[in-house]
Amino acid sequence: MKKILAYLFMIVGTAAVFFDGILPSCVIFALTAVGYFSMPFFAQALVEGFFLTSNSYKYCLRIAFSAYASQAAFLLSYLFFAKAPKPERFNVVFSFLIAFIVLYGVELLVSLPRDRVASMNLIEPNSTSHSTRYGVIIPSTEANNLPRGMKVPKWPRTTLHGLAIVLFAICMLLITFLPLTMSIMSVMCVLIFYFLHRWKIDNRVFVATIFYSAFAACYTYLYFRMTGIITWEGVSLFGFMLCLLIPSKKRKKPKMFYRAFYLLYPLTIGICALAAWLIS
Repeated sequence: MKKILAYLFMIVGTAAVFFDGILPSCVIFALTAVGYFSMPFFAQALVEGFFLTSNSYKYCLRIAFSAYASQAAFLLSYLFFAKAPKPERFNVVFSFLIAFIVLYGVELLVSLPRDRVASMNLIEPNSTSHSTRYGVIIPSTEANNLPRGMKVPKWPRTTLHGLAIVLFAICMLLITFLPLTMSIMSVMCVLIFYFLHRWKIDNRVFVATIFYSAFAACYTYLYFRMTGIITWEGVSLFGFMLCLLIPSKKRKKPKMFYRAFYLLYPLTIGICALAAWLIS
């Protein structure tokens, strides 16, 4: 059910991009808003895949492949079909690719905490240092909490924590300077689903909805103050709530079946571009 809704919303949003100027502006606005509903579905799927994949590197490469294939589809549509929109922004899959890198960095910090030092009071002072305290290193046992497919270099934990900070900095630079589609909203949505997956909390639907609503409201306000344009990305809240309310069903299917979905977005772009060219 979730996958069907996700791809239906995605198709509607893609159609809005290519039929702009062909259909009335009010219809395009409605189609664009519905297209925003799809983002939380794919954000949740990204988090679930992050924890279920057998190899995080290959999973990242598949997302990158889908992002570049989708961008190529947009570019080819612009070159070969009249009135196709110029791809001025990177597609939303690039935002999910950045979100994946953020998840990797978060896992390095959450699942690989530093060893702690416990201090004990001695009954008698040390004969050499005359100190009454004794420090003991307590190694962390949380390292086994990593997702089964997450590949981590065999570096010291301090180095891995530094790597996480570097990854966060790179992601912030990419979000700030690259013309991405729904970048901040996508990353935040992925992080919320990540924390919901990591920690089971009471009233999870209510808490997550309040948090995402507050973030969407703040983002919309700041975006308007900075650009003077009202962004409607916040309507993705409706899709977010649907993701929380509709139960997920685990179905065992061949890996190639799921990997074929990485080509669905590029194919949808090409079909919508062709349909818009034929109608115009």
